[in-house]
Amino acid sequence: MKRRGTRYIPYDYEAAIDKSVEDINEVFMEYMLKTKYRCVYTCKEIRAGNQLEIEIYPEFTRKEDIPEEGRIRDKETQRNLNNKNAIKYCGRLIIENFTNNDIWMTLTYAEGNEPACWDEAVKNMTNYIRRINYRRKKLGLPKAKYIYVTEHDPDAKVRWHHHVIMDGLLDRDVCEKLWKLGDRSQSKRLEEDAYGLVGMAKYITKDKHRQKNEKRWNCSTGLRQFRVRKVRSKRKGGNGRYVPVSKYIDTFVRDKTAREAEIQAWHPEYSLLESQVYYNGVNGMFYITARLRDWRKRDAKGRYIHPNDS
Repeated sequence: MKRRGTRYIPYDYEAAIDKSVEDINEVFMEYMLKTKYRCVYTCKEIRAGNQLEIEIYPEFTRKEDIPEEGRIRDKETQRNLNNKNAIKYCGRLIIENFTNNDIWMTLTYAEGNEPACWDEAVKNMTNYIRRINYRRKKLGLPKAKYIYVTEHDPDAKVRWHHHVIMDGLLDRDVCEKLWKLGDRSQSKRLEEDAYGLVGMAKYITKDKHRQKNEKRWNCSTGLRQFRVRKVRSKRKGGNGRYVPVSKYIDTFVRDKTAREAEIQAWHPEYSLLESQVYYNGVNGMFYITARLRDWRKRDAKGRYIHPNDS
C-alpha cells in the first residue's frame, strides 16, 4: 500500500534498463540479488482490448536514487519520454478499438500531388475523412472510427504516405476510391495473430522521423480508452494474502517458471504469452514485463460474450 503523503518521482524507467537477465551468468545474477538496492516496486497493469500488459519497476521518492539514464534532466529528455508514451498510447488505442472486422489502408501520393509540409499532409487527411463521413452518412452509417499515422523522411527518401486503421463498415473499394491524391492506395482486413493486433500497433507507431511540433498520429473522437491500474501489492497465488510487489522480485528473477505461474495466477482469465526480466547493471535494480491475452470473444461494444450466448 502507498503510504499517505508519499510522492513518487516520475522517470523513464525503460531508459534505465541495460540488459536482459538471460544475458548474464547465474553467479552474477545471485550477486546482484544479494546486493540490489532496496526500494518500492510498482506493478502497472494495462488492459487494452484482449491484451494485458504488466510492467513491474522500482519507484523512488528522492531524485538522487533514480538511475542516471532515466532522470528527466531537461526539455529534450522530457520530449523523448513524451514520444515513448505517445507511441504506447497510440498502440494501445489500436488494440482497444479495432478487430479483424476492420481495415488497414496505406494511402500514397501520385507524383505532383505530394504535400509541401506536414500541415498540408494533415489537411489532406482531414479532407479525406470528411469525404468518408459524407459517404457514410448517405448510407446511414455513423462517422468513421479511425487512427492514422503520417510518414515522411526526406533524408531517408521516404515519400509522403499515410497508414490508416478504420472500422470496416464502409466497403474497402469505396474507401480507396475516395482518396483523390494517388492511385496506388492499398487496403486489407486487419488480421490478428497469437498476439492480437500488437504487431500491427507496433508497426504503425514505429519511429516516423517526426520533426519538432509535428504530431505523430491523429484519431477520431469517441474511441474507447484502455485501462491502467498501478498497485504495490498482489495476492499470493491470486487468492492468498496481499504481498508487496517488492517481495516477488527475487523469485521472479531467479525462476522463470515460478514467475510465469504467479503472474498467471494473478490473472486466471488471461493466458500468458511472454515475460521478460531486465536489469540495471549499475544499481542492481530489476524491471519485469509480461503480456497476456484474453481469448474470450467480445461484442461490437467491447463487452465479453459468455460462451452460452455465442
